Amino acid sequence: MIIIHLLTYFVVVFIVLFNCTICQSWDSGLHRKYDGYGEDWIFMPDGDDQPQVAVLKYTESDERGIFDESQVSYILYTRSSPQNGTHLYTNDTNGLQNSNFNPSRQTKLITHGWKSSAMSAGLLNIKEEYLKHNDYNVIMVDWQPLAASTFYLGPMRNTERVGRTTAEFINFLVAETGLKTKNIHFLGHSLGAHVAGNTGSSISSGLLGRITGLDPALPGFHLLTSDKTRLDPTDAIFVDIIHSCGGILGYLQPLGSADFYPNAGTAIQPGCCCIPEVIGNMLFIYLVCVYVYMFIYAFFPVEACSHGRASIYFTESIGSQTGFVASKCDTWDQFLQGSCNDSEATLMGEYVDRTAKGTYFLRTRSNPPYAIQTEIVDNAI
Repeated sequence: MIIIHLLTYFVVVFIVLFNCTICQSWDSGLHRKYDGYGEDWIFMPDGDDQPQVAVLKYTESDERGIFDESQVSYILYTRSSPQNGTHLYTNDTNGLQNSNFNPSRQTKLITHGWKSSAMSAGLLNIKEEYLKHNDYNVIMVDWQPLAASTFYLGPMRNTERVGRTTAEFINFLVAETGLKTKNIHFLGHSLGAHVAGNTGSSISSGLLGRITGLDPALPGFHLLTSDKTRLDPTDAIFVDIIHSCGGILGYLQPLGSADFYPNAGTAIQPGCCCIPEVIGNMLFIYLVCVYVYMFIYAFFPVEACSHGRASIYFTESIGSQTGFVASKCDTWDQFLQGSCNDSEATLMGEYVDRTAKGTYFLRTRSNPPYAIQTEIVDNAI
């Protein structure tokens, strides 16, 4: 028994030290461990947050690929049909009239990123939270066939085409129902954030009311695209960004009217690396399993987990009684030093103040609920 306790102690110490090493040097580790990582290829999470190889090398098919508009689907959910969606089609007036779409409601469009679909768990959670708290038109924009290629530059370039196609669909909704574009809020995760941006810049019926970019994808965009083919502050009346894996899988630089940086906006987000915070009375075998898991997945999970945190934080914000209170600040260091304690504050997520401008920083918890309770004084944050 004493031997088991001693072994447990040494394994715990080893894991903690291993954990700290990864958390301090995980970024450079991938470049050392894999030839061409970050230049020829990169690990990217799919819709289930599982590691997949994304090839970054240019191929002719990236430029000459056939684009089929029918591969972009629009699925409507409302409170009267929260689980059974209705497919809508551009220029299908009868189908639209027979659906539950109501132009007097706020309309939420939600879309996905690489090797994912509108049916991924993270996006469905956002849809369900919305319909739990209000009666919206929630439209899932699914371009899965055009996002599925291992050759990442193809789906990356498709974000522009999917955006233009979705803009035509919105123009159709406006023309047929009188929907006001200012009542449309488009949310996109990763590559989907750029789909939303390209939609906003392509609409001819008016400016979208709001676009929310959930850790907008970085790979490829920072080198091979212009400001006009990625999300930017001019794509809607208000553009808010949540950065959670900035500089690796997501943009770190500001892209919106208001940019939010939970925990500096970079990997490693709290809870993403690498062992449970409280070990308690774990059995030795469990500790060994944890170690083996970390040894096999030493680096990628912190990226995938952090990349997905933006969506998780936003989902929680929809029904949060606490809210993610963020302080306007120029840098994370200034925020940590307390230099911005008296600066302007606003909520990150669904209930952001749409007059907010600039960069905002905040901390989160490592486990749900992620929002940290903030003392409210004089009915103000």
